[in-house]
Order: sequence, then C-alpha cells, then structure tokens
Amino acid sequence: MGNSLIIAKWIMLAAFLTGIFSIPVVGDENNYDWMGTPVLSSGQSSLKSDYLNPYLAGRPEWDPYGPGSSPLLGRPEWDPYGATSVGGYGSLYLQLEPADPASEGLSVRGRSTLSNQLYLQRGSELTTDGAALLGEPYTLWVRVAGRGRLQLYDYSHMILNQGYVTPGWYRITGAYADYVGPHLYRFLSAGFPSNNLTVLVNSGGYPTSLSLTGRVVDQSGLGIPGARVIVSNNEGGTFTTTSGASGYFALDVATGLYLVNAELPGNVFTPTTVQVWSGMVSAARPVVGRSISAALPASSASSLSQA
Repeated sequence: MGNSLIIAKWIMLAAFLTGIFSIPVVGDENNYDWMGTPVLSSGQSSLKSDYLNPYLAGRPEWDPYGPGSSPLLGRPEWDPYGATSVGGYGSLYLQLEPADPASEGLSVRGRSTLSNQLYLQRGSELTTDGAALLGEPYTLWVRVAGRGRLQLYDYSHMILNQGYVTPGWYRITGAYADYVGPHLYRFLSAGFPSNNLTVLVNSGGYPTSLSLTGRVVDQSGLGIPGARVIVSNNEGGTFTTTSGASGYFALDVATGLYLVNAELPGNVFTPTTVQVWSGMVSAARPVVGRSISAALPASSASSLSQA
C-alpha cells in the first residue's frame, strides 16, 4: 500500500512538471522591439521591419525581385537592394568625417525632436528636405546622439556602414543624384533611428528620353563634345554613342551595372560605373578626360613635342 502511494505521488509530480513545460510562452508572437519587429523568446528577430527589409520596402513596382516574386529567381550581384549590396559600387563614394557646421558658417533649418538628425546641405543651410539636379553631387550631415555603429539607408538599401561613431556632428560626402526621382535617407545609430530626409532629383540639363544619360567633361568640369562613349557590362554587351553639345550623351540600355568610358584623340579618360534601372532615367557620374600632354610627366611631354 505504501509503495503504491509513493508511485502515485511520482506520477502526479511528473504530470505536473510536464504540464508546466508544455505551456506556451505568452507573448512570443506578440512581443515587438522598438522597431516593430516580432521577437522570438530566444531574443532573435524572426522578421525585419519593412524599411530595413530589402525584399519588402522601397523596391519599385517594376522590380522583378520585389514582393511576390518567385523565390527561384536568382538575385544578381548588382542588385542595390540585395542583402549583400553593402560595400558595392554605390557605397564606394561615400565618406564620413567629423565636422562642425557652425564653424563652416552653416545654419540649421527644420530641427526636430529626435536624438539622431539627418540633413541635406543646400548652400549655407542644412535642411530636412530638398531637391537636387540629376548628375549633381551633394552633401549630407548627421548629428549623432550616442556611441555605436552608424548605418545609413537610401530606402531599404544600406549605403554606408560605419563601425563606430561618438556623439557629435559628421559630414557625409559623395552622395550623387544618380536617377530622376526621390531618394529617401535615414540612419540608425546607437539603436535609435533618425528623421527621414527626402531628396527629390530633377532632370536638370541632362537628356532624359533614354534610360542612361551622362556627361563627358574635362578636369575643370567643362563638357567635351565629340567624344566616343563606350558603355559595357560583364556579360559582353557593348554600346556606343557620341557626346553632344556640352558633353552630354544618352542611350538606351537594359537594367544592369555598366562601365562607362570615353575615347577622343589626344585625351585619356577615367571610367566610371553606373547602375541602370529600366523604366527610369539613370545618370552616370561624369567621365573625366585629360589631355595626353597634361597626363604625361614633363620630360615625356617634351620628347613628344620634339618628335
């Protein structure tokens, strides 16, 4: 009788413990972090917020790799919204450095209450929205409130990933109006987001009837007409045209990443790269040329002139 009672007690205890560990953890599916991301009980996120998810946010309607696309579609290396795009061609131009806008005579307009702030420099003002001309470089400014990593996004595309920053002001150079339409910038630092900064790009003086446009210029920024422009990709495609008045050119190419170079007797050129999206007007950075005499050492130039 005594043994039966002991066995019964052990059975009841085992059932009780089994019931405890089989109870679902309340809140696992309804626990969200500060970004609205569902968080698992292990502390790992199961989903990214929309504006950080390259598959869900900021992708044009015509994007074949956007929401609802087949998972069997391979993501090309040039896809600027791809998860591995950080460090790609777009981010190579961006440079972040400590700077003080007040010491440079800049005034701040449109302050907000967020701890991290993002601005566009227009003349002597820093604004929280603005416009730029196609093919125009522009400068961004950030005011960081805390210590930690700084990640700058254009829509869902991370374009700058700075490992560690301290509180203060920073200038970001190298941004470029590379397509007609809006850029939407924001950054994360020390676990907090910044304000949204919209930069609306207008066509300016560039031709916009074809998908790719650009300009061939000399070292002083003056256009070089009559240069042969060569546009090529890594699939063997090559397209050519000639720069017209003021050095502008335009041609129609499919979506992809292209190398843009130029040829003109007596000149050497520095090629550039451009990402082209079909259905949009994309602008390559200027192809800069130098005369051969200016590019050679003085002794070589002298020997050429004597010959």
